[in-house]
Amino acid sequence: MDKAEVQVWYQGLTLEEEKLWFEEKVKSCESGLLRFAYHLSGNMDKARDLVQEAFLRAYQYRHSYNANYSFESWMSAILLNVHRQRFKKEKFFKIFHPGREREDGEETEVWDFLESKGEGPEERTLKREVLSFLQEAIEKLPPQMKEVIVLCDVMNYSYEEASEIIGCPLGTVRSRLHRARKKVRSLVEESYGEDFLSIWG
Repeated sequence: MDKAEVQVWYQGLTLEEEKLWFEEKVKSCESGLLRFAYHLSGNMDKARDLVQEAFLRAYQYRHSYNANYSFESWMSAILLNVHRQRFKKEKFFKIFHPGREREDGEETEVWDFLESKGEGPEERTLKREVLSFLQEAIEKLPPQMKEVIVLCDVMNYSYEEASEIIGCPLGTVRSRLHRARKKVRSLVEESYGEDFLSIWG
């Protein structure tokens, strides 16, 4: 028998068991990763591509996963690296093709993750308007500030988890998040008034 055929993962799983384990883990965090990818890319089609590439990369390097940590956090770190690489390529491309504009695709689908079933039509309309404005405000942030505000305030990761995913010190996460929140808050207050965020639930 070929040596590769008898190798097992560190948890003692066979190749088929590994595949099943990975598929179950993917299902458990797919919607959260899609939401994360959307807020990073600003486009649902791009978000789906990011998630798909991240899953392919994760499966390729699945033996590096440390079971002491959250699988979703590990996947988020991989997705963030994929996004960063694509961002660099797109930025390079735009320098030489400045006439190209982003296609919005099906961005409205993101509201499926954000709406509450108990809300009335007026509440949903207002929330859509404000969330759309917040998304635009986040899009305007520098990449490093955008990453931390999406992780901590949109995805609800802790500072420690965000530090692990981004790969920078905890103090840096706190500093970037403070500046990102301050910038977004000022943009919201300019449009909706200084007291708006204090009464928004």
